[in-house]
Amino acid sequence: MAEQSSDRVGVTVLSGFLGSGKTTLLRRLVSDPELGPGLAVIVNDLGELGLDHELIADAGDANQTPTLRITELTSGCVCCTLRSDLSSALVDLARGVGLPRPPRHILIEPSGIARASEVSFAVNALSFDGPVRTDAVVTLVDAHNARRSHREHPELFEDQVRNADLILLNKRDLVPGADEREAVEHLVAELAPRAARIWTERAAVPPSLLLGQLDLASRSAPGPEHAHEQEHEHAHEHAHAPAAPSSAQPAAHGITALTVPLTGLVLDYAALEDFLDAQADRIFRIKGIVDVVPIGVPGAGGAGGSADAGPHLVQAVGDRVEIDALPAGSPLARASRRLLFIGDAATLKGAETDLRAGLAACARGGSRTRTPCG
Repeated sequence: MAEQSSDRVGVTVLSGFLGSGKTTLLRRLVSDPELGPGLAVIVNDLGELGLDHELIADAGDANQTPTLRITELTSGCVCCTLRSDLSSALVDLARGVGLPRPPRHILIEPSGIARASEVSFAVNALSFDGPVRTDAVVTLVDAHNARRSHREHPELFEDQVRNADLILLNKRDLVPGADEREAVEHLVAELAPRAARIWTERAAVPPSLLLGQLDLASRSAPGPEHAHEQEHEHAHEHAHAPAAPSSAQPAAHGITALTVPLTGLVLDYAALEDFLDAQADRIFRIKGIVDVVPIGVPGAGGAGGSADAGPHLVQAVGDRVEIDALPAGSPLARASRRLLFIGDAATLKGAETDLRAGLAACARGGSRTRTPCG
């Protein structure tokens, strides 16, 4: 028997290509004091040891947010071979299976290589007689790397943009030129002329706008001058993940993930920064947790480590590299040390040896040799 529409839980899909800011947005939503306690989350990360669910979990802890994670994607992403898993997860969440209470709203963060059309289709299929209803598809666009993403993966990029009800043109701070902003606006507007558009920095946007509390259809598409500009925040969250051997995940849409464990390896900050920067033309997304000797401390100390070394969160998208120290009390500081490389399957095929060599060079007194991969 079909469930009444008033009893169904709203579902919002947060789509976007690799590194567009989906996890940052999710953190904002689950940590919101009013909306956070009623949210549940499905995370579809890449790599055997994904990082996104760990970053999101701590942001929701204070609100006791029920969270469901799909993290082991050995067969692909939610829009492909894991579609049935997504449907089962949605039904269980909406009915509150294993939770202290059913959520008021469900957020889905597909991987950066998932087609928004197929994820939305899976949710819509359940809405006919299931416990959920489709609320909206929100797509984040990395404005700084938008044209590169479109050039290298046109089908994925266009699908994610065309199927959006609301588009967040994120990372406005990295696109200071009016001509470049106009070019990104034109690209997105041409693909999705009816979608509302908002410029953001670090995915700062009123949470209520994303969860069906405002009428998206009645809103005009604001230009850059209406961007939500809030102070920059670096997210350093938690989780304890067991160590695991390196693993190259099966390719989906021509993109794959490779996890390289770095247990016991202490890296020099400057050398690591150079190494990551050198991968920009070959690997689109790099993230992970590593032990780093900060700038100003002589020598990385090799595998023997250094008393000055500490855990750092690594985030690299295109030519932007961030290596941020984790707070001493953060549970994420106890997570396994590893880097996750995401890029074209052909590029990453057989690249593990070269990547390991490049990282090892960073640990041997901080060699700043730009070691390419592949």
